[in-house]
Amino acid sequence: MAIDEKFETRSNGRVSVEIKDLGSNNVSVTVEDNGIGLDELHYEAFLEVDTEFKRERGGKGVGRLYWLDAFRQIEVQSQYFDQHGSIRRRAFKFVLEDEDQIQDISPSHDWLENQTGTIIRFRGLRSAAYIDKFPKQAAMVVNHTISEFIADFLSRNSPMITLSIETEAGAITKADFPKDVAELVAVGPLHAETVQIESIGDFNVTAFLCDKRASRGMNLKHALHLLGNGRTVESRKIDDLLGISDLEHEGQEELRVHLVVASDFLDARTAESRTAFTIPEGELAEITRSVVTSVRNSILSDKFREWDKQRRFAFDRFLADQPIYAFSDPDELFVEQVPPTATTPEQFVRALSVVRMRREQEREITLGNLVGSLVSGGNIPENFSELVQRAAKGIQINEMTSLAHHAARRKVVLDLLDKLIRRVRETDSGKAGKHHLERTLHSLLVPMQMAGWDYETVERSSHDLWILDERLTYTAGFSSDLQLRRSIKGSGSEDRPDLVVWDVGFGLGPISVPYGDEDVDEIEQLQEIFIVELKKPGRTEYGSNDRLEDQLTKYIRELKAGDVESFGRRKIRVSHDCRFYCLVVADIEGQLKNGELASWEPIDNGRGRRRELRVMNTIIDVFEWSEVLRSARDRNRALLSMAGLSLRADTAFERKKDMAAE
Repeated sequence: MAIDEKFETRSNGRVSVEIKDLGSNNVSVTVEDNGIGLDELHYEAFLEVDTEFKRERGGKGVGRLYWLDAFRQIEVQSQYFDQHGSIRRRAFKFVLEDEDQIQDISPSHDWLENQTGTIIRFRGLRSAAYIDKFPKQAAMVVNHTISEFIADFLSRNSPMITLSIETEAGAITKADFPKDVAELVAVGPLHAETVQIESIGDFNVTAFLCDKRASRGMNLKHALHLLGNGRTVESRKIDDLLGISDLEHEGQEELRVHLVVASDFLDARTAESRTAFTIPEGELAEITRSVVTSVRNSILSDKFREWDKQRRFAFDRFLADQPIYAFSDPDELFVEQVPPTATTPEQFVRALSVVRMRREQEREITLGNLVGSLVSGGNIPENFSELVQRAAKGIQINEMTSLAHHAARRKVVLDLLDKLIRRVRETDSGKAGKHHLERTLHSLLVPMQMAGWDYETVERSSHDLWILDERLTYTAGFSSDLQLRRSIKGSGSEDRPDLVVWDVGFGLGPISVPYGDEDVDEIEQLQEIFIVELKKPGRTEYGSNDRLEDQLTKYIRELKAGDVESFGRRKIRVSHDCRFYCLVVADIEGQLKNGELASWEPIDNGRGRRRELRVMNTIIDVFEWSEVLRSARDRNRALLSMAGLSLRADTAFERKKDMAAE
């Protein structure tokens, strides 16, 4: 303030700060300026507790009281002009006593003629609180000085400040401000339009793009500096609000954003210590968010355009792969619900899952209220029809996104199945890894060596048997790649069918509650069993011991001779007239085509073969892997169409034009 009263331009002022014995309890700090000096007017204000002398410039009149709290010794010397234009000096000690806190001493500083200014010497930290908190390293002092006055330093609106620090060990550090900070500015100052926040106030914003060193010691990359009466009162981290880590300008990389914010609203709510605001955190957060959003969309928009373009591409891909989160207009979701830092599917899910849940809850409440109005016989609002239509449309959208998610997930599975089939076909039988790929193909459809009824493996027994037959979508009663003796009571067979299903459609077995403990009605016997054999894609050689009919009828005889183990380890008898449906998935070529299948009935326009064994009440169908995949894809296309999606690429979808228009 003394410099402001002497010079029209702050940059003409000079401040010297010399710190010695840093790191010890006896640290000393000497501050010297070339301001107006401690003349009579200023001295009288100094003597008055809680003075309003600098109130109009943000001074609280209590700063010097903190000196007494922090240091054991304080000495002030000053040279000034009196009201008659004569040079005067004064010197005194400022002490923490009940009386006579000002103790005059003889001036000892060798001032130049007509020089004005003030020198304040502090020595020795007084209490443990200050001893613990006072910086011990020179870098901490430099960084704190920068953070305290960064707004002035960035805009070069400060006196010339020289800082000299000598540690207890004798190491010396020097810094010059604002030069050391101003040199880090790559772009700026950029003045944004006034940010108007309803019910709070107007805010003036100045933006700077700086070298990353401007953020040192702040535990952040990008910062917003809130000023109170011209001084930085609080610096807030805005990394998450900006989203981008580093910016670039004309070849300069790793640049940081620093925003300086000033307003009458902040000035009026600056605490006495000028280190905090008397503003609720909610309002400070709203100010920060509004300012960053405004700057991001205006004076720095060109710096974020490519970044946001990449984020939007990632978001669109996410919605394509996870349509369940496309519960509203994608533009609205991206702008209003997705934080600027979100770039990955996991981050998108975190941002949207709660929003989706809340909207569903709101829709349920609305429907509940509508139903309540009808049931209670109360007054029905005039816009009742509109409310019903709106709620119904919301339910429809929710159902569509859920169906789309289901279809998209199936599409991923089918793409993987396609690639696995191709890979297995291309693998020569003599190459290592062949059996591994075959096991992977089997496991994609259903886990191997698994019993679907085993309560110990329920969490691992999920499957994709819908690929073979939609009736198997929810089946739980099955054994996969297990020896028959493990699932058939009384059987000693070590044969391992690829898949045996006796709970087709989750409802044909006698157990009403899966994995339950209720007694079994043994009168109700199994009426239908589904057997699947998977042959290696591309296989062409089949010997006399590889006959499909012989292999399957052998399994059937074992099943008819015993009881099948089901939920709760209970045994269920296979009925005498149980119908067996057998599906073999194999490439119909080579010895299989020209041998055993040559006499079988062609089905499905020649894409499959059928053998009916009436004596055993058995039907055996053979379909190629490509036909199974084609059929599953056709069924999934129906789901995609119902969900309003159209195929765009592998595992990616887009809304149909008419749906998007709605």
